[in-house]
Amino acid sequence: MRTIALEEHFVSRSFLDRAGFGLGEQDAVNVQSSAVTDLGDIRIKAMDESGIDMQVISHVWPTFDPVPADIQVQIAIGANNQAAQAITTHPSRFAGFAALPMLDATTAADELSRAVNELGFLGALINGRADERFLDHPSLFPVLQRAADLQVPIYLHPGLPNETLRRELYDGFGPEVTYTIGTAAWGWHAETGLHAIRLMAARVFDRLPDLRIILGHMGEMIPFMLERCDEWLTPAARREGLQRSVAETFRHHFWVTTSGMFSLPPFLLLHEVLGAERILFSVDYPFSSNAQGRNFLDSLPISPADIEKISHQNAEELLRLPAVT
Repeated sequence: MRTIALEEHFVSRSFLDRAGFGLGEQDAVNVQSSAVTDLGDIRIKAMDESGIDMQVISHVWPTFDPVPADIQVQIAIGANNQAAQAITTHPSRFAGFAALPMLDATTAADELSRAVNELGFLGALINGRADERFLDHPSLFPVLQRAADLQVPIYLHPGLPNETLRRELYDGFGPEVTYTIGTAAWGWHAETGLHAIRLMAARVFDRLPDLRIILGHMGEMIPFMLERCDEWLTPAARREGLQRSVAETFRHHFWVTTSGMFSLPPFLLLHEVLGAERILFSVDYPFSSNAQGRNFLDSLPISPADIEKISHQNAEELLRLPAVT
């Protein structure tokens, strides 16, 4: 069975050369470690050991270490060029989601076009807000418009909370607990779910019917809340012009991956809410284990046909990857 993993990260030379290091003191993998910087033999060996056939690689963008817009552009171009070289060297093992310099939406949209049309990338991955702006902000519409025009998805990924949010929402504990509540234990998942809800409430998908969004981590809490959100938000948003219900919009425009969450109850809920056709396998390498992700996939109590969809068929269809027989 072919396995395609969609949320698999690296850190580029262009970032390490121009910005600060580290995702935070408590992060599981330092950004200078070979697990996250390598796009060759080390990564492929780790994939082979756990039966991962292809990674869609994406850059760990420095939302935690803001840099000026012109430096963001240099980092993004360098990261995309480095990823493209790895994809060219190992075309059966790697594909790519582009890094975008989101401080300048026009430049970001143009870099997305370059990445897709010249480098062969399959979409983009965006880490959280852009200078405190959610993607529904009018200034960022060119990026969404370009993705829709190119018919490639945007992977909406968490970003680290800024210092104001840390103080207001997560402070009052030791540094490790404060950091963890604000990130992988709760905070950045809740914010990413909110990010997706805002896109729906802002009627972005009414304006861009071809826009497709991928969420990781079993849907960033939305599957659990979808019925209640639909009950309360849909009537309010329809009074402001929303054409389709929140639930209908979510089921039509969103795909969800298993990245970093290998627990059966949230998966069964996701499978019930969205169906196997909208679920994509992911690991969140190197911040999660390839072996853990593959073992979880192999143990799912669903039909072999559904496992095939999640493992590779849905990714092949969404990303227009050739099927491998």
